[in-house]
Amino acid sequence: MTNFDTIEDMALIIIDDYKMMKAYQSDVESFKEYLDGFLIQATMQFYQCRQDLTYDSTERYFNADLTTLEQSILADFFVINWWRRETNNAAQIALKLKVSTAFTFNSESQNFKEKQTIIDKLEEQVNLKITEYMLQELSNYDY
Repeated sequence: MTNFDTIEDMALIIIDDYKMMKAYQSDVESFKEYLDGFLIQATMQFYQCRQDLTYDSTERYFNADLTTLEQSILADFFVINWWRRETNNAAQIALKLKVSTAFTFNSESQNFKEKQTIIDKLEEQVNLKITEYMLQELSNYDY
C-alpha cells in the first residue's frame, strides 16, 4: 500500500502557496481532503500505470505498492492540476474576458501566459517520465 501523504509530500515540495499554508494552519483534515482531490484527479490522468490505482479515500492509501517513479508521475500530475486551478481561478478568467475591473493584477496577460507556459513544461516533463516508465518493461508488451 502507498499512503496518499507520500505522493502529496512529493508534490508539495514543488508548490509554494500561501493559501495552502493558511488552509493547513486552519484545519489539517480539510487541508488533506483538499489535497486528496488533486491526487485523485491525477490517478485518472495516469492511465498508463501498470499497477492498479484503486484507493481507499477514507484511509487515504492506494491498494498497490507504487514504485518511486509511479509516485513521482502522480505527484507531477498533482502539480499540473494545482497549476491549472491557479490559472483558472475566477479573477484570472475575469481578467482574460475583461468582465470586471474589480480585480487588479500587474501585467495580467503576461501572468496568465507565464502560468500556461509552466503548465506546458510540466506536461512535457511528465510525458517524458511516462515514456521512460513504459520503456522500462518494453519486452512485456505484446506486438
